[in-house]
Amino acid sequence: MPHPLAVVIPHHHRGDLLPRALAAVEGWPRVVVDDGPAGRPSPALPEDVLLLRTAGDQGFARAVNLGLHAAERELGAERVLLLNDDAVPQPGCVEALLAAAGPGVGAVGPLLWGLQGLESAGITLSRWGRVRQITRVPPRLTAVGALSGACLLVPAWARFDPDFPHGFEDLALCRDLRARGLRVLVQPAARCLHVGGASLPRASRRAQRHAVAGHLRLVDGGWRGGVALGLALAQVLREGGPPDRLLGIAEGWRDWHNRTRAASPGPDHA
Repeated sequence: MPHPLAVVIPHHHRGDLLPRALAAVEGWPRVVVDDGPAGRPSPALPEDVLLLRTAGDQGFARAVNLGLHAAERELGAERVLLLNDDAVPQPGCVEALLAAAGPGVGAVGPLLWGLQGLESAGITLSRWGRVRQITRVPPRLTAVGALSGACLLVPAWARFDPDFPHGFEDLALCRDLRARGLRVLVQPAARCLHVGGASLPRASRRAQRHAVAGHLRLVDGGWRGGVALGLALAQVLREGGPPDRLLGIAEGWRDWHNRTRAASPGPDHA
């Protein structure tokens, strides 16, 4: 029997946080996608939770796509709530998101609240490539450029671009939905708590590497790529490092450059 909604939770290693996320969406069909290191035992889950396992460390986009496929094909879900294992929807959040997901709507997200207050009420991407979190609460259901994938309601047929390593895949998905003529909305009546950085500490070299590679892919290099690199450097300097994040910037550029070169047709195909 088709379901109006299923919940997909990608999980990597923070088993202490997963039970809270699962409890917050109890009553809905739930899918946990374990993307932890190969060979590590999967977490113990309630019997009514569908557990899927990747080959290990495949990244957010690939793990979520596996869950989306199962939600659509096996559970018959019409829409899917994507939920980080470090995010906890507050009472009424899921219902408010569903109520906003009418015809012509591609994605709906809640207000994300972190440990320091309002984390995100949507995301903007400027023409020259700067990404900024909206930190003002809108008075009503409001269209935005993009939303965080930490708690995001999307059609079950939606899929992430697997070439985004870790970060910016949610912006790319929202951009693709808008290109289809679908709206991306933030629902201020819905709230979700988000710990953040549970899978990958934001100030780490690896996180910086993935962020730069993702940002460059999002803006498709060019002069906007230079802006993206400049913004990353300014952020590291403003936040006081640590210094190895500078190496992460260089590594992110290299990853993007190598992937772009590999994807480009050779001279025989020009």
